[in-house]
Amino acid sequence: MILEFSAGIISQNNPREILAALNTENLVSQDINDALYERRAQKADFIRNHPSYDKTFWVFSQKNIVRQWCQKLVEPSGGERIFGQPHSRLAHPIFQLLILCTVVAGIVVESIATPVYRREYYARMGLIRGSWFDIAEASLGLVLFLEFLIKIVADGLSFTPNAYLRSIWNVFDFFVLVGLVINIATGLIFVGGLSRLTRSLKALRVLRLITLIEKMRTTFQSLIISGALRILDAAVLAVLYMIPFAVWGLNIFAGRMNSCNDGGVGGLSGCVGEFGYNAVQGSDAFPFPVPRVWSNPSPSTSFSFDNFRASLLILFEIVSLEGWIDVMSVATSITEPDQQPRTNSAEFNAFFFIIYILLGGIIIFTLFVR
Repeated sequence: MILEFSAGIISQNNPREILAALNTENLVSQDINDALYERRAQKADFIRNHPSYDKTFWVFSQKNIVRQWCQKLVEPSGGERIFGQPHSRLAHPIFQLLILCTVVAGIVVESIATPVYRREYYARMGLIRGSWFDIAEASLGLVLFLEFLIKIVADGLSFTPNAYLRSIWNVFDFFVLVGLVINIATGLIFVGGLSRLTRSLKALRVLRLITLIEKMRTTFQSLIISGALRILDAAVLAVLYMIPFAVWGLNIFAGRMNSCNDGGVGGLSGCVGEFGYNAVQGSDAFPFPVPRVWSNPSPSTSFSFDNFRASLLILFEIVSLEGWIDVMSVATSITEPDQQPRTNSAEFNAFFFIIYILLGGIIIFTLFVR
């Protein structure tokens, strides 16, 4: 790009300078290719001088027929197979389609055999080992395990030039496979599974779609892997933005948002004993006694500004624009300390939340979107 731009500027002055710039670009490109060829030659010489280096499990050499068949089914984890077989243009897509169908079938099985369905199935059939969904999960998991074996036979696990674990996507697949093996093994040994944790590992199979579909893999790499530092920067900025507002809210609202569950009392001094509570307002039903409690407001969730931790927590919740109207309504109803709130008695407190929402909801969210 720089050389092309320079050539465009030079073209206005002298044609000879254009040829010189093009020759320079060709020389740079040729130097890069020569360096790549030299590196490949050095790698080939090293493998030739150390034949055990490129043997998977120190058993399967590049001339082994089993390894050659495996190499036709899968792509190398990274780089190229210098002395091996390239992946087949016919067998590789078919194998990938088989793995994709296996993952989709596993998702379909899990969508049918929900925890409620399994509970009703065991209640109807008894705690039997070998239910249809256990057999289906084990069969589909076996296919994914065979894929893992084919890949490590084709290119090795960790010490060979194109080892399985040298690819971040294979590491991702290995993590998913370990979760599936644990879930299937405990499901076959213990009827219904060992615990909720092991049963929840079956949800990891959905993540295999990321590595199988190129578009999803590219998006995941751009957002999570390549953009991890940017997301971290935006998260730190968001937290630093909330801290001053948390301190501000702590100084304004600390100890002033509490109220009594009996709206008929005037404040903390009268919030004692019991009162008659009627669950259906306006009905003639006999009210039942309820103890009076002076506590934090909880219109949708319990919150307060009584300490820095609680203040930061509620600000973190309302930055997503969920429930901030309830918090602002409580703030605009505060009166004196230890006094019962009164609607719209402190309307100027709304500016605190308006400023926070405008800056937080627009600026901070824009950082994450970008």
